[in-house]
Amino acid sequence: MTDFEVGDHVKFAGGQGEITKIENRPNGGQLLHVYTTEGQLRKFPSGLPHIERIDSVVDRLAAKQVDDPLHHDLRERATRLDLAYRYDRFLSLTNNRIEIEPYQVQAAYEILNSYDHRYLVGDEVGLGKTIEAGIVIEELIARGRAERVLIVAPAPLAVQWQEELREKFDRNFILYDRNTVQTYRQSHPNQNVWQQEDRIITSIDFAKQDDVLEALHNLEEEWDIAVFDEAHHLTARRSSDDSTERTQRYMVGEAVANNSNALLLLTGTPHKGKSDQFYHLVSLLDPYRFSHESQITPKGLEDLMIRRLKDDMYETDGTRMFPEKNIEALPVEMTPEERELYNDVTEYIREYYNLAQNEENQAAGFTMVIYQKRLVSSIHAIRKSLENRMRAIQNDAVAEDLPDDVQELIPRYSTEPETLTDAERARVEEALEHVTITLNRSQIDAELGRVKQLWRQAKAIETDSKAELLREFVERILAEDPDEKILIFTEYTDTLKYLRDTVFPEHDIAQVYGDLEQERRRREMEKFEEEANLMLATDAAQEGLNLQFAHIMVNYDLPWNPIRIDQRMGRLHRYGQDRTVEIRNLFFDNTRESDILELLLEKTDQIEADLGMRSDVLGRILENVDLDETIMAAIAEGRPTEEVVADIEATIEERKQALETVENDFLIRDRFDLSDEDREILEIIERSRHGEVGEDDIEALVREFFDEFGGTIKGVRPGPARSSGDIFRLGIPNVLTGDQIKSHYDTATFTKDVAMEEDEVDFIALDHPLVQSLIDYCLDSNRVQGQIAVKVAANPEVTPGILFNYRLGYVSGTGDAITEKFVRLYATREETITTEIPTFEKTLSPNDNVVNSGSTLDQLASKASQLYDVAEARAWDEVESFADEARTEREREIGIKRKHAERYFTDQIEEWEERLETYQQRTEQGADMSAPIGNAQRELEHLRRQRDKELSQLEEEQHVTPEEPELVTAALVIPSEE
Repeated sequence: MTDFEVGDHVKFAGGQGEITKIENRPNGGQLLHVYTTEGQLRKFPSGLPHIERIDSVVDRLAAKQVDDPLHHDLRERATRLDLAYRYDRFLSLTNNRIEIEPYQVQAAYEILNSYDHRYLVGDEVGLGKTIEAGIVIEELIARGRAERVLIVAPAPLAVQWQEELREKFDRNFILYDRNTVQTYRQSHPNQNVWQQEDRIITSIDFAKQDDVLEALHNLEEEWDIAVFDEAHHLTARRSSDDSTERTQRYMVGEAVANNSNALLLLTGTPHKGKSDQFYHLVSLLDPYRFSHESQITPKGLEDLMIRRLKDDMYETDGTRMFPEKNIEALPVEMTPEERELYNDVTEYIREYYNLAQNEENQAAGFTMVIYQKRLVSSIHAIRKSLENRMRAIQNDAVAEDLPDDVQELIPRYSTEPETLTDAERARVEEALEHVTITLNRSQIDAELGRVKQLWRQAKAIETDSKAELLREFVERILAEDPDEKILIFTEYTDTLKYLRDTVFPEHDIAQVYGDLEQERRRREMEKFEEEANLMLATDAAQEGLNLQFAHIMVNYDLPWNPIRIDQRMGRLHRYGQDRTVEIRNLFFDNTRESDILELLLEKTDQIEADLGMRSDVLGRILENVDLDETIMAAIAEGRPTEEVVADIEATIEERKQALETVENDFLIRDRFDLSDEDREILEIIERSRHGEVGEDDIEALVREFFDEFGGTIKGVRPGPARSSGDIFRLGIPNVLTGDQIKSHYDTATFTKDVAMEEDEVDFIALDHPLVQSLIDYCLDSNRVQGQIAVKVAANPEVTPGILFNYRLGYVSGTGDAITEKFVRLYATREETITTEIPTFEKTLSPNDNVVNSGSTLDQLASKASQLYDVAEARAWDEVESFADEARTEREREIGIKRKHAERYFTDQIEEWEERLETYQQRTEQGADMSAPIGNAQRELEHLRRQRDKELSQLEEEQHVTPEEPELVTAALVIPSEE
């Protein structure tokens, strides 16, 4: 029978662990208390035949029990790769298909170096908040701190998030919508649907539905990180009685915030001028940071918010990262026929818009708005609308005939059109174009005659003056530079097709509009970059267009939604743009719509210059101003254009002052300057891109593993990079299994440059499922016995000695592993320790004569225990120092949070104590205050319990405890002459 001791490592059927206690049994046997590697405490009688002691690494060193050299190298390389990015390097800089910019790395670095990773990211439009969030997600996954990830976005952006994470980070997320959720509920009716996948993207308006929201509230396993895009949609307000009015979207934010560790709120408009709404948004991240919106200051937001504006960002040479924008109007003078059509159609719209208002027919009112917009878009667009109108009247369409799905979308179409998907918006407008206003037969017949006359007028106009001016502008630009690129935006697909087929039939056109599939959209963008001079795009397609290789944009028509105007400009005015962005807006002279929109753009340009902001100003200034209603009311009432413009100008001036107050008094404004204080981020980038682990290490690990376990690698594209090319066909060894791993990959690369050029090629980077599965296999000592080796050093002066490779880490007070790193310690025969590792010529086989009979090796093996003790002591010093750095920073951050929490609860408790005292005084005066007194006492009890819980949790989280150093591999090192 084996004699066991406390501290022995043992293996048993189904696992292994360490003996923590030995209990003597009355019958003379022993009961072993074993702490397993899975973290369980199990008990075994010592006499069981399947329990065996595992020789320690030191025992095996002393006995020269050498493993297969390849297995040793696999185990060591796998460990280095596993830990390569868990400390101070960025996996995402080498592991994806995009070039990540320094300011994006800096944002992620700040978030990752905070202890709870809860931030409001308020970077200006065009800086790539999606990429910044993607980096944080990637790094948390790489550091073993994130499995469950939730992304919540407006419906139009949900698919875009899915595509970007797949294309740029090779991450597959499941898109949750009604169909997906119903399918999951049918297959697992007793399981919370949010527990059935670990990486999920959903829309905010799907998540706010009652049954879905309830499931979000009742999670057993929380999110490791959650991300809200366009987070300003999460609104809550302070009522007059000081209570809080929460929108359903905000309730989604609360449900997720309460059930997630890390939380990122992304928005280009963090503060919309409503201090209470901003307070409630920030409270999702840290409910105890501020007791009231009046306490919010830029300094108080420093470790909770990141916000960079384009004007405050500088390159290493001190120049601005973002060039200027030059916006000019291209006025269009109508022909007499066009003016007559404009006046006649506008008069028709005015009359029937007023009729719709009188009849309280909201749908018909929207119809008239659409017609007015299409009237100033193009002759072709209004002609198509008039055709639709004739058909609608002839078919007796009425508002009540709108399909149920359109009826449900109308409220959002009216107040928040940007939250609709491309398909939803098109569906609504298509249905609205067929709505009539009245059921009176004579009125219907009269309208039909009128519409026919207008249609004939439109059909008779052969020349569209705006199109002619656009053609002249384009030809002039291309005459000066035949390689120039011009992006042309229009609001309607009908207008886009007219420009494509009639105005520019001789040009090779790239085109992007709402119902194009993602793959076709990508091809069109490539066509614009590589071949076509012109791209035609609708507003429905503008999200996700990153076209900074072009710098000229024409707005053929302008949307009446200020947010969409900003978004258009952001397609070109973004990082990577190195030329002045030239924007031209085509306006009809002397129309209300054009005069109003032209004024808005002129004013916005001035305010941007005054405030040092480059985007989103228009949307913030016109927050809650309904431009549709303003313009249509002016048309309906026949108000002089000058009067309407004057009113809007006054509103703009008032809002400008409010915006200045917000910028100066409430919001952070971070300067990013690579020539000054932010230069250190370049060192982190350099360390990450050219650190200890690179593409060659990953390829070497895969090749060695495949050679040993039966995989195949064949070059399919010969090239200069390597003798066998840079794209390969991989046949996967049978020992690797998993849902994410294919049996073979027809085209795969280990090279980032190739992956960025070839979207269809699998990028075998560190976070690829194949590599992760391979690493897990190599680290399983039951599968890869590679702990001990004998290595021959090329520099004999530092030999003999023993190389000890350690895994060092520390945990928080709550037991979470915070970070780990790989440390190599070399112990010489004289018992000195160094991190300078010898250069190795080769690794010896267990059957080598030197292993079995070398005298130097025998002497070294006899000192294994002493050298191990010296190395172990140094490893403890290393991990203590490692943990001390983290402890100091964590204590600082926890101290800040504790101060905020104590202040919050002190303020709240004092306020309720004052209320209670008031109620008690009124009781003494004879009033029945039993109910308010009971409520106040309950609230005080709740606050005190909540305070004690929060402070206790912070106290626990502040602790940082070093883990026992884990010896992964060791190597006896001898000189080459031995």
